[in-house]
Amino acid sequence: MTEISSSSLNDLAEKLYGSLDRKKIFPPLYANPEELINPTNSRSKRPPRPPNGFLLCRKNVHKEARLKGFCNMRVISKVTGMLWRSATPEEKESYEKLSVQVNKLHSQRYPGYKYRPTIRPRLQAIRPYVAPQIIPEALTTLPAQIIHNQQPVAYPMYYPDVVAESFQFPQFTQEELALLSCYLF
Repeated sequence: MTEISSSSLNDLAEKLYGSLDRKKIFPPLYANPEELINPTNSRSKRPPRPPNGFLLCRKNVHKEARLKGFCNMRVISKVTGMLWRSATPEEKESYEKLSVQVNKLHSQRYPGYKYRPTIRPRLQAIRPYVAPQIIPEALTTLPAQIIHNQQPVAYPMYYPDVVAESFQFPQFTQEELALLSCYLF
């Protein structure tokens, strides 16, 4: 599928807008409520949502655009928006009346229908990696001491002039070693 640049989209929309006969759009040329109800989607077993006045206008523009050889949905949507914004209140009212007829037929076909939008899970935004800040005390603190909020231990390789003669390396449990290995590897 090829992308249409913004300028060519505008050019195609202007070309379609100029080629459409406004008299076939306002009032609606295709005004049969039976044909204007969307068919049930095979993927979802739920009934279709009834169209409003703007969507009915879009269906008319789509049919006219196909007759003119335009099949790009982005162009058709753009032209429909242009036509709808430029329509008079009386022209829009004809589509709103048609929408009421379609809604009545829809409620007969699907009694008890109530619009219930599906809530899609939001995708987590990809956050850039932020390197942790190195705190000088953390260089001499073991993971288990951080967890248990104990005093940091000074190691001879970092502070050789501070180490007492009786310095002994602390003994670690298997759990503390496992935690430490998570930080080292």
